[in-house]
Formats: sequence, structure tokens, C-alpha cells
Amino acid sequence: MARVSLRVYIREIESLIDQGATNEAIAHCRHILRTFPKHLETYRLLGKSYLESHRYGEAVDVFSRVLMSVPDDFVSHVGMSIINDEQNKLDDAIWHMERAFESQPSNAAIQGELQRLYGRRDGMEPPKVRMTRGALAHMYIQGELYPQAIAEIRAVL
Repeated sequence: MARVSLRVYIREIESLIDQGATNEAIAHCRHILRTFPKHLETYRLLGKSYLESHRYGEAVDVFSRVLMSVPDDFVSHVGMSIINDEQNKLDDAIWHMERAFESQPSNAAIQGELQRLYGRRDGMEPPKVRMTRGALAHMYIQGELYPQAIAEIRAVL
């Protein structure tokens, strides 16, 4: 059997998901998890594969596991938001998309999706998504503006 690095294997699985071969991607993810049961990137890909194949119950289980380990995981929050939106759980969909927005506030796709969700809830899309204190604190931390980040976090508490 040929030896392949985990990084290359993960890229191949991502390619399978992009091509729509989700069942094959799921099988490969399960294979990796037998050897590396704590590999978070594999769990993310497994959740994404389940999401793409509309196996929402299994996707929620996987994304929830990732969020227990990494509470601000971008991919898992986006996945959970999509699932909740599909299941007409609008408040949960918004909550998860807001957490994704806090992780990547400059992501235009997330801003647009959040506007769409707010529009469904409120009857009208806001012209701009307002920055949450969590997103602002995250930006301050990335810019190494720690006193401002601490002030924003304290304001939330």
C-alpha cells in the first residue's frame, strides 16, 4: 500500500467533496479517524461531507463534536447555520452565523448570508451587518490591540 502524508490525503478528500463524491469522502474520513481519532480537520471534512449529502443528523453530531473542542470553529458554525436554516430553525441559524461572523467579520459571503437570515426574520434585510462586540474583540486581538479587546470582552460580561 502506498504511503501518503495526512496533509495530501486531506486535500484529496476535499477534492472528492468538491466533485460530489461525498460517500467516498465519508469512507476516507472514517478511515483516517480510525488511526487518528482526534484529528479535527478530518472531523470538519466529515461534517462537510454529511452536510453535502443532506445527512443533517450526522452532520450536526460531527459539527457539535468539533465545537466542543474548538468553540469558535468557523466551518462548524457555518455548517450548523446551514442545517438550521434548512430545518426552519431561524434563530439557531442566525446564532451560528453570528458566531461565524465573529470569527471572520470581513468575510463578504458570511455578511451576505447574515443579511439574508436577518431579512427572513425581520421581513427586511439590513443594508449592513453591524459588528458584534465579539467580532470587534476578535479583530482587536488579531491586530494585537489587547487593551481594546479586553474592554470589549468586559463590556459583554
